[in-house]
Amino acid sequence: MGGGSGRGHKHPIPPTPPSRRHCWVRGGPDAPGPHPGIVLEWQKRDDRWVALVSYVIEPEGVVVQQWLAPELLTPIGR
Repeated sequence: MGGGSGRGHKHPIPPTPPSRRHCWVRGGPDAPGPHPGIVLEWQKRDDRWVALVSYVIEPEGVVVQQWLAPELLTPIGR
């Protein structure tokens, strides 16, 4: 038999890295928000931290991914 169903093998879900957190994103004048998002990565640029964030502008359902200053983010669940 070829292939296999994967039965008998456990595929654990790894824990969420601490850098990936749900957040609220404040938008600009056209879409002030808050918008639900998730921080994907942090980087230090020119002695300042910025976050790569994916967020959804509702009700349009537009997904945006961009680097943002931490002042535009509010952590969820803290």
